[in-house]
Amino acid sequence: MATENEKKSCSGLGAKELFIGGVIGGMIGAAAALFLAPKSGEELRRDLCANNAIGSGIEKIKQAASNLIKKDSEPYS
Repeated sequence: MATENEKKSCSGLGAKELFIGGVIGGMIGAAAALFLAPKSGEELRRDLCANNAIGSGIEKIKQAASNLIKKDSEPYS
């Protein structure tokens, strides 16, 4: 039968170990994000600009509308 000390050591992680693991994991994730980012910060900000977002949204709507009009004019099969 397991002793009381063996039960405590096998019971799982404590709050301190969990916190330290989260901090280390966050640091690793942040470093990976910095090194693996496909664009620089300036390029990303330019892409996320409201004008670009609105312009690309309008283009997508126009494209979807033309696809619907094209499909509407086709005969049913």
